[in-house]
Amino acid sequence: MLVALVSGLVTVVVLRLVALQGWDRAMGMGEGVGARHGAGDDGAPGGPAGMAGFRAEFVDSVDRAVLVGVVVGLLVALVLGVLAARRTARPLEQLRTAARDLSLGRYDVDVPHPGTTELAGLADDVRELGERLAATEARRARLIGEVAHEMRTPLTVTRGYAEAMLDGVVPADEVALGKVVDQTRRLERLAEDLGSLSRAEEGRLEVRVVEDADLAATVADAVAAVHDRAAGHEVTVRLAAPDRLVVRHDPDRIAQVVTNLLTNAVRASGPGDRVEVTVDGPGPGAGGTGQVATVEVVDHGVGLRPGEETAVFERFYRGEESADADGSGIGLTIARALARAHGGDLVAASDGPGRGSRFTMTLPVPGPASVPPRG
Repeated sequence: MLVALVSGLVTVVVLRLVALQGWDRAMGMGEGVGARHGAGDDGAPGGPAGMAGFRAEFVDSVDRAVLVGVVVGLLVALVLGVLAARRTARPLEQLRTAARDLSLGRYDVDVPHPGTTELAGLADDVRELGERLAATEARRARLIGEVAHEMRTPLTVTRGYAEAMLDGVVPADEVALGKVVDQTRRLERLAEDLGSLSRAEEGRLEVRVVEDADLAATVADAVAAVHDRAAGHEVTVRLAAPDRLVVRHDPDRIAQVVTNLLTNAVRASGPGDRVEVTVDGPGPGAGGTGQVATVEVVDHGVGLRPGEETAVFERFYRGEESADADGSGIGLTIARALARAHGGDLVAASDGPGRGSRFTMTLPVPGPASVPPRG
């Protein structure tokens, strides 16, 4: 309405100026012709007085015509504006209601499908947000149940041994106390995982970088740490790495990442399978810029379904194949956060279910790395 009103006023001013200037030029030409021919006087219809009256009537006619045009234009603009506003306001109100429902935890909201391109894109984003929030809430609820189960088991075992020792049924010897200590460590590991997840999501993971750390030795230590677990599952772990690979990293944190990857690989493998660990570097970085060292963990187990290559890194996510396995579904989330805290990344790939998985961690190599040939 304001645009239409300003446009009408501008039209009035411009029209009057142009029309009157044209009229004055025409009158000037007419007076010159009359003077040459000696025609007309003040009282004649074609004289100056008559022309002045005709000029005033012409101006009034122009003003009335423009006024009517402006009023009609404003009315048309008002009608079209109301229609356009209603067409926009209704889906906006529906989107606002949907967003309010999402904020209240109701994720199964019906998001409208507006006709305009911009609102349709916004509606798609709100719909995708609802789906992601619903999936995250479902995983969170499942995690709470799994964490409760994880805590219940060691607490039950610990309480059972403690009561048995108090009743004299089980002697308070090294074996019984060792069982209690093992279950306590299990609880500590769960608490540490949850704390690490919280720090990872807040970007507060502590990384203590060692400039001359040996990445090959770090990975070798992680392989040794899971040797007994792999042997218990009848899985062979093979390591291919240079004798020494100096890469700037936090040995404890990178060992945590590799240990998590190896534990998952062993869990996904069957008796007689093998897990292959390869350490290489440096090679071309992402986009061809910089140099990176890589740590690759490959198994030949259950594999990943299409789309799980990224989903496995989401917090609380656990694939159907690992639904009955131990673990809380946050290890890979923490592992990727640790890799990124070093300036690298962690990605997954798979040829499909039953065809194994490949997890590749990259770490930046800012300067020349010491890479003696493999022995």
